[in-house]
Amino acid sequence: MNMISENIAELYDSRLQPRSKTTPVTLILTENGTIVESNEKSEKLLGLTLGKTGSNHISSLIPLLTEIDLLEKGNERVNPYLRFLSRIGHHFKVTGAEGRELSCQLYFSDIEYNNQHLIMIMIHPA
Repeated sequence: MNMISENIAELYDSRLQPRSKTTPVTLILTENGTIVESNEKSEKLLGLTLGKTGSNHISSLIPLLTEIDLLEKGNERVNPYLRFLSRIGHHFKVTGAEGRELSCQLYFSDIEYNNQHLIMIMIHPA
């Protein structure tokens, strides 16, 4: 599902450039956790096929997210617990390409686009 002509994931990659010399894996999710866009780095690290991410749920890549709600009550923002874990540098287990288990830092952001709430997750391998 390509929501605009310019890939949202690629657009937001520039946000993290000062923190890291490498481009993070960037995923855009719907409120229910379905991955709708990803950047090129996601193909290599996570095995996602660009343009065919719409059937993948984020919990297939980050198993902890099967146990934790993505959004706070009222579905207005990313769950405060997830934001807290990302800010303290918690390492999440991420299932990479070919089933490899990776230890990664995740950063969660809220995006409003065309009156739709989206979630951006940036993944940095540890």
